[in-house]
Amino acid sequence: MDPGVIAALVGVPTSVIVAAIAYPVGRGVARRQAEDQHTQWLRTQRQSASSRLSDAATSFIESATHAWEAVARPEYAHTRRRDIESRKRLDPALYEPLKTALREMHNALAAVALHGPDEVTAAGQDLYNAAMDMTGEVLHLDAACVERSVVGRALQADGLAQQRIQTALDDLDTAYARLAAPIGLPEFSARAEATLRTSAVLTDLLRLCAALDDPPAASAALSDLHRATTENPELKPIIEPFLAFGPVIEMRALVRAVEGGQLIDDAQQLAALSAAIPALLGIFTNFRDTLQNPLPTDADADQLPQELSRALESLAAVTHELDVPMQLMQEVQQHLALGDELAATPPDPALAYFAGVAWASNLATLGTRAMEHFPQLDTLMPQMVTLFTPFFEYGIGQANSDVTAAREKLIQARITFLDAARDAIGADKNG
Repeated sequence: MDPGVIAALVGVPTSVIVAAIAYPVGRGVARRQAEDQHTQWLRTQRQSASSRLSDAATSFIESATHAWEAVARPEYAHTRRRDIESRKRLDPALYEPLKTALREMHNALAAVALHGPDEVTAAGQDLYNAAMDMTGEVLHLDAACVERSVVGRALQADGLAQQRIQTALDDLDTAYARLAAPIGLPEFSARAEATLRTSAVLTDLLRLCAALDDPPAASAALSDLHRATTENPELKPIIEPFLAFGPVIEMRALVRAVEGGQLIDDAQQLAALSAAIPALLGIFTNFRDTLQNPLPTDADADQLPQELSRALESLAAVTHELDVPMQLMQEVQQHLALGDELAATPPDPALAYFAGVAWASNLATLGTRAMEHFPQLDTLMPQMVTLFTPFFEYGIGQANSDVTAAREKLIQARITFLDAARDAIGADKNG
């Protein structure tokens, strides 16, 4: 029927009828146009954010690979530039590109999360986490290479020479400062703190070992270690065996005082000796146990490479060189206990003098025998470099494998992210 007829019948103008029909149609077209424009905008934003994160991940992979190859070079540990004024500027040429790429990934991830969808955000987070994991593995490898070099330099043919130790400590301190350099993100602060705490304890342990003939310096290092056990309880199992050096240091200080002409009464000397001997015995026992079981508790000895198995056998053989000194220390400890018994229940007064003389004479004899064997232990120190080198190499090999696995995981995470982003952008386009 003609709209004009209808309009005439109901008394409504034709233009009003036409407008009433056209309005919802036009509104639907405008809505679809707005939706299409938003979809296009969202697709563009998602594509831009995804490309930014992907490009940052590519840059990170290249930078991390370069750092990995650099720290794995045997000579790298002792070719670093030292920067006394600002530890945070150490080796920027090596770690700054990695840090920059990691920060760019961090910023790009925020844009990905803003524009979604959820599956792309999750894939982007996995990609970023994989980059963080590879950063940690590269730093772990760096630390392992430096520690191998530092210990090797500290325990060379002339033993724990103070100058060599100080040089090694300077290198170690500089190395760990360099490890803190790439830590530019909040997520890495805890890892940096843990690494630097461990390095501080290792430095104090080397200070203690180097200063055993310098009681004041050794006491200062021991004090720092005691404080570390309070501030960092998780490091206590590593530190605790070395705290036994306290009585030994006090005994060394007493010997120095006697050699310097000071008068130290016999009771004080015996008290110091009675405390130092069991402490020394405990130190040697711990050292022997370490030589016999140098691997972590979760290591499978049956799966070790042949060179590591031979190194274990060599270490076990070395422990026999500790048998005689430890036996003599046990005899001295028993003889000191006998002296306490004599003092608590003195013999016949007529024989007391002769009993004391005999006891002191036997103690002197035992002491002389023990001192004759201690120089032989000095030959152990140069051997330690050779004996422990396979374990350092094994640890570095494991660290290299961890970096390889982390890199492969990162590359796969990048592929997964790109697939998720492509699917989401494609769905936007088709929708």
